Amino acid sequence: MKKGIAFTAGIVLIGLIIMLLMPGITDKSQAKSAAKEVLENVIDQNYEKAFESVYFYDRATDLEPVISYKDAKEEWIQRVKDLRNNGIYIVDYKRLRVVLDDTYPVGTVDLVLSMNGKKTVKENVRLWFGERDGKWKVGDLNYNKEEQWAKLLSGRM
Repeated sequence: MKKGIAFTAGIVLIGLIIMLLMPGITDKSQAKSAAKEVLENVIDQNYEKAFESVYFYDRATDLEPVISYKDAKEEWIQRVKDLRNNGIYIVDYKRLRVVLDDTYPVGTVDLVLSMNGKKTVKENVRLWFGERDGKWKVGDLNYNKEEQWAKLLSGRM
């Protein structure tokens, strides 16, 4: 009898721990997937697909945007194309890491960029994620006083 109660209590305790950890694990995984989607699709020049995982905003990150999805998408795609036409684009990425900071996903990634025909590695580019429609998306890339390429790849309109 006592063994049965202890077993049941153990199962309930394990269930509670899993219920507490699951949202964080899901958020972290979803944010990492969003970062991969953006980076891989930008590398492949599939900008429309990349934008699906971009958290766009025009006023503040915690306010609903005034700009429409369609307009934000067109503006972001044009910025990424202009960057490429100016000789700056992502060639590859390495060490994509996402952690939870006070229940919010944040990350870093090492980007391999082509800048006017010369490959350069930007280490520890910070990633900020925003949540929209129940999904985490890449909002901002920050690197070394927010270099212009990072601003243009971010979701700020």
